[in-house]
Amino acid sequence: MDEILSFKNSKPFTVGVELEIFLADKESFYPSNSSKIIQENIPQELKPYVQKELLQFMIEVITPVCSSPEEIRENLKSILNPLKKIADEHGFFYYAAGTHPYAYHRKIAITEDERYKRFLEEFQIVLRHFIICGLHIHVGFPDREMAVKAYNMTINYLPLFLALSTSSPFFDKEFTGLHSYRTKVFEQLPRAGIPEYFDNYNHFSELILTLKQNNIINTINDVWWDIRIQPKFGTIELRICDAVNDLRRIELITTLFQALCFYAQDTYHDKIFHQIIKQNKWNAVRYSIDGDFLFKYGKTSIRNALMDLVYIIEKRGIFKELKTQSEVKYLKDLILRETISSRMIKEFQKSKSYKKAMKYGVLD
Repeated sequence: MDEILSFKNSKPFTVGVELEIFLADKESFYPSNSSKIIQENIPQELKPYVQKELLQFMIEVITPVCSSPEEIRENLKSILNPLKKIADEHGFFYYAAGTHPYAYHRKIAITEDERYKRFLEEFQIVLRHFIICGLHIHVGFPDREMAVKAYNMTINYLPLFLALSTSSPFFDKEFTGLHSYRTKVFEQLPRAGIPEYFDNYNHFSELILTLKQNNIINTINDVWWDIRIQPKFGTIELRICDAVNDLRRIELITTLFQALCFYAQDTYHDKIFHQIIKQNKWNAVRYSIDGDFLFKYGKTSIRNALMDLVYIIEKRGIFKELKTQSEVKYLKDLILRETISSRMIKEFQKSKSYKKAMKYGVLD
């Protein structure tokens, strides 16, 4: 088997997070091309956890492998606190949301990197509009077929995770009317969006090898599906979420995703028509947690579908098994609360100010 498809078995249900973040000027709130400043001033021990991104006013913060969602939050805090000092000293701040209201694609600076240059040549104007940030959550598996089971089940529930994270109603000084415009930007790429189900790991491998052998991709990292099997880490990677500024929300979304991966191991799940999943995803993009959720026998709200999923997983004793039972109450509270995008939209409709709406994406 090709080296890129060799599945590195992980400790079961460990978790990790990658959070993409905008850098914004403290006075104007406009993008600040300051990623080099961060790299030049960051403590040496944190350098593996802070990576460059496509644009010079973006960075990516990466946690180490963690045993629990709570550990995810603590690691993010320990990485971000020193970064905030650097930002304060150099006149910018961190904005964690799916899009930046003031980012204009003709004025952005691409990070010097051969991979990014190759993408720019391939994707042209599509990549120049790619001014977006996301939250990626990994869950580890000791066996590749276990990973495929969790991957397949997650496809059915992708819109629920998007709804919990929506934070991108604005783009290029415009209220888009959507809760996650980032999603629509991302879907313009040819290898992005809702992927297909796989019968087993070999089925997945066949597709990836076909893409690689025909020079479409170099590695798995050139496939940008909403949920992705990541062999080199021994994980599946949830990629549908908008970037989130609230570390507690990140912890709780991770808690639900980890539990869903456990639930998938001994639970049969139907394969849902692709068009139904697309519609559910659109409903989350347009209405966030207040959208409809279609299933085999009818429809409910995304909020109710989330509550039902939490109820089923809790009834199975899975949160207890994962030692996250104490979080269930807070997870239910999160589902009942307004989303980040809803707060942004309400503030903008009241004040007509993008700056005031942006406060809901500022990393505390």
